[in-house]
Amino acid sequence: MIRLKTLSKKLGSESGALLMASTMGIFILLSLFAFYLSRLVIQESRNASFHALDIKARNLALTGIEHAMQSYKMSRNISNITGNFNNGSYSVSFDTQNNETGAPLPYSQYITVKSTATINDVERNLRLIISPMPEAFCFSFYGDNSDSETFTEPNGTINGDMFYNGNIESNSGTNSGVTYTSTGTGGTLLSSPPSFPTLDITEYEALLTSAASAPSTYNNYALGFDGSNDYVRINNSSDINTGSNNHTQKTIEAWFKVENKNITSRKQTIYEQGGTIRGLNIYVYDGHLYVGGWNEPNGESAWAPGTWLSTSNIQSNTWHHVALTLNGGNSVTNNAFKGYLDGTQFGSGQGSKLWNHSGDVSIGRNKDTKFHSGDYNTAKYFAGMIDEVRLWNVERTASQIAVKKDTVLAGNESGLTAYYNFQENTGSIANDTQTQSNNDGTINNGAFWTDGPPLPKMGSSTFTNTTINLSSYSNSQLLTNSNLNISGSIVNGPGFIVVNGNLSISSNTTINGNIFLICNGNLTISDCSEIGTELGSAVVIYSKGVADFNNSTIYGLIISKGNSLELDGSKVYGTILNYGSSFSLVGDSDITGSVISKYSVDFQGNSASITKGNMPTFLGLNIGLDPMVVPGSYLEY
Repeated sequence: MIRLKTLSKKLGSESGALLMASTMGIFILLSLFAFYLSRLVIQESRNASFHALDIKARNLALTGIEHAMQSYKMSRNISNITGNFNNGSYSVSFDTQNNETGAPLPYSQYITVKSTATINDVERNLRLIISPMPEAFCFSFYGDNSDSETFTEPNGTINGDMFYNGNIESNSGTNSGVTYTSTGTGGTLLSSPPSFPTLDITEYEALLTSAASAPSTYNNYALGFDGSNDYVRINNSSDINTGSNNHTQKTIEAWFKVENKNITSRKQTIYEQGGTIRGLNIYVYDGHLYVGGWNEPNGESAWAPGTWLSTSNIQSNTWHHVALTLNGGNSVTNNAFKGYLDGTQFGSGQGSKLWNHSGDVSIGRNKDTKFHSGDYNTAKYFAGMIDEVRLWNVERTASQIAVKKDTVLAGNESGLTAYYNFQENTGSIANDTQTQSNNDGTINNGAFWTDGPPLPKMGSSTFTNTTINLSSYSNSQLLTNSNLNISGSIVNGPGFIVVNGNLSISSNTTINGNIFLICNGNLTISDCSEIGTELGSAVVIYSKGVADFNNSTIYGLIISKGNSLELDGSKVYGTILNYGSSFSLVGDSDITGSVISKYSVDFQGNSASITKGNMPTFLGLNIGLDPMVVPGSYLEY
């Protein structure tokens, strides 16, 4: 009994110890579980917080992208952009050469937009690739086909993807490796073809409005003469006086302003050619304006002593226009010789043709031609100003003289053999601005540059063989409320040439890059002119009339809003946006870039081509076209 009680007591003591140990173990396990559970909760809380910050950082990076796109759309500015929001910051950079890995971009006009956002220690990176051109410019040729025509087999080639909203002949492009896509037969239907680009013309039209309100005259210059010894000498020329065909018809024109019309001590010579035997002259003497002509030898016409017509309807220190005309034959006839003052005929008389004659051709002095009084052997100088001297080998009619006397000529008019408009305003050479000849004059003894007549009907402005720096104009804008002719010249930008009339660029003219050419009338670019200087310094051309590009090279964007666009033997490196129903590629015209047209294109030359290629970047230029995000270029990294 005693043993049983002892055993029972012993067992009870061991059971209590075991229970206590078990309880302690359970407590420890629960404590450990609670510890790890709390750690897990903390970690998950941290993960949730990181995930939330990651989403915020991604959204902030997207905000940076949106900021960058809006900025680029407004100004084409590629300067870095930064911003702050919700305790975070973003920075956006533009790369015109490479993507985010440093690999080169496929086209020169593409731009990588990289956005980095940071919130606390969380960073997100996004990238887009954009182009200054809409999506339609991804094609070599895009035809909206507003007139529902079938695209027929071209004589030339189209290299690259093509979209045409209409039918394409099934054999088109078989030999050129072209992928044609269309909404009709002969091509593949695009699930979502891009729309025809929207063009914002607000800026262009505002500039044309400014040009339309500009003064109708241009900065007209003339030559001044002191009446003592200064003059312009022109070498003998077959165009003017020594030609073997003799001279049956002539017209000589000039604007002049004599200081004192009443001088009697000398004949104030405006123009002369020839000598005492044969010749023509224009001069002022004793209050009268004279025009004279003669051809004395009996073996010729015996136009002797000659004919001098005069008028007293001139004023001192007043601009007047004078013209003489000759339409003569082998013998003297009546009314062959005529004189005009300010566009109105003041006299006519006998005349014949002029046989070939040497002697001087001069403006502002007489060397040895004779006058109505018979004297000839003393130099007679002009005191005053002379401008717009025109020499023709045709008889101009009264109407032609009156209409064109106060209009700057293009220089290529039929019958015009020499033309001195004195627009150089510097130097010692009076350029012959007649585009087919080169009868430049030499300015002698200090004849000086001065302001010319404020011609109220100045129909055009002309720059010939000169350098035009647009920075010298207000707001870098050359505004012309008339026609503008630029020949054999160099134009430096950046800036704008805005023409309310017609614009003609010819004779190896160079238009350097970052220049807008905006024309309300017809546009003609010809004669080996170069417009733009490679794709990095391109031009924007906006034309509302007929556009004609002949034998020239263009780097840039051509926007043709007129009825007709033609390229003949020309090269375009860039883009064309055509709204006209007539669009022709003639000869060996080549376009490298992209062509977008409301209508089809007429290949009129077997060697003409359109090839998908690089387009201008137009960085820093608002061209009026919404830029696009290159499809598939969005990346988070």
